[in-house]
Amino acid sequence: MTDDRKPDLYVVETTSSDAKEDAKPKPKAKARRLTAKQERFISEVIKGATASDAYRAAYAASGMKPSAVWSESSRLMGHPLVASRLQAHRASIQRSSVSSALSRRRWIVERLEAEAKDMQEGTSSSRVRALELLGKTQEIKLFADVVETSTSDATPEQVKAELEAKLMALLGGSG
Repeated sequence: MTDDRKPDLYVVETTSSDAKEDAKPKPKAKARRLTAKQERFISEVIKGATASDAYRAAYAASGMKPSAVWSESSRLMGHPLVASRLQAHRASIQRSSVSSALSRRRWIVERLEAEAKDMQEGTSSSRVRALELLGKTQEIKLFADVVETSTSDATPEQVKAELEAKLMALLGGSG
């Protein structure tokens, strides 16, 4: 039953116009949007509500057990669109707080500089205090406390002997 003949193989080529007709464009996936209830849920979480409380406010959850509300709210928190929206909000808050802190810091430094330069109305002690505070700022670090630590590599026996000697000195040799 063996046939020594090789099969006839043919290469079929398509022209570019044939390929265009056969190739159908993939339908674009619809941009998924959050539902009104999901938006309300996010809004409640942003206001500071717990996930369960936000779920109760956004959905009809009056007849649900607390464990079911918790389960559904956890599932909703894990929803990719909800999670990304909450993450974006947290990042916005972070940027805002950093910006606010920097502007407050800038304002304080400017006020201290003005106080240090004020020869007419400020007292000499207030000018000195302003200069001291300016010297303690992060950029200058003129009055920064420097703590030096030294470590020595001692064997456990050396540490034990040193501790025993110190204890004996503290106890007055009564041990």
